[in-house]
Amino acid sequence: MKEKPNTLEEQSPPPQKGRRRSGSEGRMMMLQLFLCLTILLSVNYFAGNHQTVLDLSQNKDFTLSNQTRNLLQSSSFRARKNPVKIIAAVRRNSAHYPRVSNMLHAYERLSEGTIRVQLIDYVRDSDAAIAIADKYETAFVEDTIIIDALPSLTQSTKAETPERTEEEMRKAHIRFIAVQDMLVFSSDQRRGRRVIGYRDEDQITASLRRALEGAPRRMYFLADKSQIAGSEEDAPWSFLSRTFASLNIEIAPFRISGLDRIPDDAAGIALVAPRFDLNAQEMAVLREYWKRPKASLLVVMDPTRKEHPPNIRAFLREHGVTPRAVRLSTAKGSQRTFDIPATFTNAAAVGDLGNASTMFEGATSSLELRENAEDLELRQILPLTLIAASESVIAQPLDGTALLPGPHYLAASVSRGNERNEQTAESTSRMIIVANKDFL
Repeated sequence: MKEKPNTLEEQSPPPQKGRRRSGSEGRMMMLQLFLCLTILLSVNYFAGNHQTVLDLSQNKDFTLSNQTRNLLQSSSFRARKNPVKIIAAVRRNSAHYPRVSNMLHAYERLSEGTIRVQLIDYVRDSDAAIAIADKYETAFVEDTIIIDALPSLTQSTKAETPERTEEEMRKAHIRFIAVQDMLVFSSDQRRGRRVIGYRDEDQITASLRRALEGAPRRMYFLADKSQIAGSEEDAPWSFLSRTFASLNIEIAPFRISGLDRIPDDAAGIALVAPRFDLNAQEMAVLREYWKRPKASLLVVMDPTRKEHPPNIRAFLREHGVTPRAVRLSTAKGSQRTFDIPATFTNAAAVGDLGNASTMFEGATSSLELRENAEDLELRQILPLTLIAASESVIAQPLDGTALLPGPHYLAASVSRGNERNEQTAESTSRMIIVANKDFL
């Protein structure tokens, strides 16, 4: 009788080898747990110090424009000793609270500590609301945003005149925005008055700029030489006033005739569709201003004139830009239309509008530019194209002669000074020339 082998003993591994394997697996598991914990802590640390917010709305409603970003990164913020305070007294049950809250927190994030946002429900938190109302001498009867950009004592003694009282300082550097004024309404007989949009960023950024700069800068408009009138909503004067007000610039009518010097507080000079030419004495006054550091000129030509004022034309020609007496148009079959399609260039002066398409309505002429001319470069004068008409546009001289070939330029900038040198770049002067007055 043969003995059967013990198959159980033969198949089972030695007990000592099994213990070594389980010990190795345990150490590997501990190493994996340690690595996972290290990665988790690293990701948590990185996320806590480098926050990124994604705007998933269809129209990017919560993405701040480059104009706002540039303001938040400007020296006006960086040079401050104390942060700007934005206090939003908005009811939590308001339909506009989520949007206002998200918008203000976007400002706070991008400012990198130079803006502090405080949200308060003035109905529920009445004690805090009363304290804030007393501090800013106001009363919360509607949703309101307060922007407090009062400079510190050290800043105010250097930047502000000593004659300015505390009341004047508060009036210059504290701004109030009613949330109701940030809404765009539409009304019809069927649906009544309703909200169709927001202009919250425009209002907040403009108020921030005013609060930071204090008293508005002043741009003088040559009323005795320009052709601009009307108090309607779409009138050129109303358009210019609204546009420059958002930049904390006040438009002031001004007569150059009989003056020896343009005031020193001029942030710029506007000459719109000049009806009359400047005489020799007036041109000397204008040239003296143009030679100042950081001078600014806005010249809007009248395309309907067969002859532009000679002295003004000669002044522009000296700086590489010559207005042409032509009428631009496009052909649609057998019909001519005077709506001119155009495109912005990539010049730094156009900002975010680079390569953007636009349409100029009404009468439009063109500008002749001498870009990269050696004689202009020696005088540190740099003319650049800002807006160019499409290739389909034709230019008919007003004297009835043959058509002029393209390209046709609708707007140009002229800088005077060395922009390449960091020490002198901010003291350069700039002039903008536009060959269409109806865009206003």
